[in-house]
Amino acid sequence: MAKVILIFIIAVVAHGVFSLEDDTVAEVVNSTDVAMQSGICLKCICKDGKVDCSSQGLTTYFSKEEWAALKDFKPTVVDMSDNSFENITVMAELPIEILNLSRCGIESIEFAAFRDLQDMRVLDLSHNKLTSSLSPHVFEGRYSPQLYEPLMSMEVLNLGYNDLHSLNSDLFEHLSQLTVLDLSGNPMTTIDYRTLISISSLSLLKVLRLRSCQLTEVPEKFLHTFRNLERLDLSDNLLAGVPEELEESKNLLYLNLNQNPIRELDVNSEEYPGFPRLRKLKELHMCNMPILKKIGQGALAGLENLEKLHLSFNPQLTYISPKALARPDDIGENYDWPMVKELYMKSNGLSELDSRLLSRWDMLTAIDVSDNPFMCDCSTQWMVDTLVPIVDKVKPNASKAMVCSEPEEMRGFTMRHVHDIKRTMRCVDKYGHRPERDGAMLMGTLIGVLLAVPIMMGVILLWKRGYFAFIGFRGPTEVSRAFYKRAPDNDNFM
Repeated sequence: MAKVILIFIIAVVAHGVFSLEDDTVAEVVNSTDVAMQSGICLKCICKDGKVDCSSQGLTTYFSKEEWAALKDFKPTVVDMSDNSFENITVMAELPIEILNLSRCGIESIEFAAFRDLQDMRVLDLSHNKLTSSLSPHVFEGRYSPQLYEPLMSMEVLNLGYNDLHSLNSDLFEHLSQLTVLDLSGNPMTTIDYRTLISISSLSLLKVLRLRSCQLTEVPEKFLHTFRNLERLDLSDNLLAGVPEELEESKNLLYLNLNQNPIRELDVNSEEYPGFPRLRKLKELHMCNMPILKKIGQGALAGLENLEKLHLSFNPQLTYISPKALARPDDIGENYDWPMVKELYMKSNGLSELDSRLLSRWDMLTAIDVSDNPFMCDCSTQWMVDTLVPIVDKVKPNASKAMVCSEPEEMRGFTMRHVHDIKRTMRCVDKYGHRPERDGAMLMGTLIGVLLAVPIMMGVILLWKRGYFAFIGFRGPTEVSRAFYKRAPDNDNFM
């Protein structure tokens, strides 16, 4: 009997516990349902902590109250891109970590619009209509008795492709933890003093993108304060030479100089200097450069730890010095090369690659030198014998894209084919002479002479026999008869 009573008590208690858990779950579900039925989630997709409002044709930004209704949903990612908001208003306190407001036609942002987004790490304001009047008050955090607190979690800010000609010198005073800044596509033309002060205040910055900003130079001391800068993008600007200011970036790992009108790199030229010493740089991009023609000796020697070199789609690049990467010692007798692991030299104007450009071609883990007008002669024999197996080891059959353009008898052959047939290529005359054509002309001349001699002898023989008299060419017999006539029979002799 006691055992039955005990079982009954346990059952009652268990029923009470499960009922309590059910009520708790139901409460959470009900609160989530309320959030899902709010104004924002009726217009957008709310799922798995993400609010997706992209491309919904929205013309008015949500109010603070509408944002507050998402409190129980706890969104961490909000995508409001590709809508039509002219103004961004203050948002409610939410655990948003990533906020995308790109391509919305935004012209203004209310002061402290993001102050309650204390967890926000990434803010994308690119492709809008923000101007140089953008105020530092936009990025104010919560207010303390003395001052506005910074947005401590903010690490990434994208202001690319707006209408920013200049930046307020205090624009980033509330973003002390910013590590990534993208200003690409803004018509700056030059980095003025206000902009220099503004960007230089970001002492923790690791990534700076200034692509397509119409820059003609990098001002002195601009990179002096960026002790932590690791990645710099200066592509698609109007730089005529490698900026000497880069020397200040002691910790730079990645540099992009694509699509700049740099004509050549020469350590002995003031107008077109080579690279300064960037000991930690591992990756360099110099592609799509329309007028780059030459990379001289030692032009890349300062990049002693370079691992990835991108030099592709430079149609006028016809010469790279064998010692472009070589770094001489103090005496100048011995050289050191960086241990390059990835080499990309596709679609240039190179007729050859010198075997001395790298110290260890066999250490490459990626290589593409296709679509160059290679001269297949004795100077590129090493490419056929040594480089082709390396290229195909990295990527099977890739050497089939290494095609001979000259000399004429080799045109159209792939270096893979030349390697397979074990052909030894001849040396082309260094003055541009074409001995194969000279030989053909000589042989033609010899054949012509050999044929001409018997023909002329036959013509002479026929002429002597008078076969050409009918066209007025009399032979020697006819000529002799003209000087002799028989006397008539009735002549009288004394």
